[in-house]
Amino acid sequence: MTPEWLAHRYDAPGTQVTEGPRGDRSRVAVWIRTHQLTAFLVWFFPVAWGIASIPLVAQRTLALDLPLEAFLIPATLLGLLLPALAITWLVDGQAGIDRLRRQVLRLRASIGWYALVLLAVPLTAVALATIVYGPPNLTSSQWLSAIMSGLIVQSAIGFVTINLWEETAWMGFVQVRLQARRGIWLGAVLTAGLFTLQHMPLFVDNGLAIVIILPLFFILAIPFRALLAWIFNRTSSLFLVGLLHAVSDGTGSGGFAPGFLPRLYDSGDISLFANLATVLVGLAVIVATRGRLGAQAHPARRVADVISPSAVDPVS
Repeated sequence: MTPEWLAHRYDAPGTQVTEGPRGDRSRVAVWIRTHQLTAFLVWFFPVAWGIASIPLVAQRTLALDLPLEAFLIPATLLGLLLPALAITWLVDGQAGIDRLRRQVLRLRASIGWYALVLLAVPLTAVALATIVYGPPNLTSSQWLSAIMSGLIVQSAIGFVTINLWEETAWMGFVQVRLQARRGIWLGAVLTAGLFTLQHMPLFVDNGLAIVIILPLFFILAIPFRALLAWIFNRTSSLFLVGLLHAVSDGTGSGGFAPGFLPRLYDSGDISLFANLATVLVGLAVIVATRGRLGAQAHPARRVADVISPSAVDPVS
């Protein structure tokens, strides 16, 4: 398999596409196989945005307060995961679904990977907050509560309900295709842009200034997507990618309940330190890998054999 072959398969208008798993030659099926990422976005935006926007619409039209988290789960499953699985099956059949399943269930990795995924962002965030606000004034039991209820529990809930499936779509479907065709860096930047647009209903629901928060979120998302790309390119584990995403969220706002930092400091903007910590860890990886993000030796071979979803997946 070569990069040219990948460019031929992934969203390359005007190319000839072979039959799918059932030999379906319908015009819609052929178009989806030829425009996989476009087809994904055509599904993603109306479905994911529509579901995630229900609480905002209900509040503004009916003065009815609905829990946003209850709608983020179906938005993720139906707006992100479902089209990724459907298009993967249409293009690659059961073999493609099996590859994603193996990547989602790939827990085997060295202890160093788990230390990085579980500790790098929380420790960096606490260090940054300590520099600005000083050490948290907490008892031992309050520290334990913040770690258990804020970091571990919130990360676990987010991982199981949203983050693992979110990254199965973004990293396992979208970003691998973009970086296979466009290169690792452009793939990270383009995915960061789409990842930013995913959060539009959250920005609107929170009353944030879109013209300010969207560009800022996009800039912060680039090193985040680069960090996730490096982890996946080195381990082929969507489990680890989703876990880091969940720990990052659990360190900050938490989602379903206050996360780690809000339990340490009584400050309205404390969750921003989790975002900044993720950026710093991502930048450190970019510098350490000299921007290669897991494709150090023989870039063409690594793009074809490691990043491609049709590749044999390394485990370390």
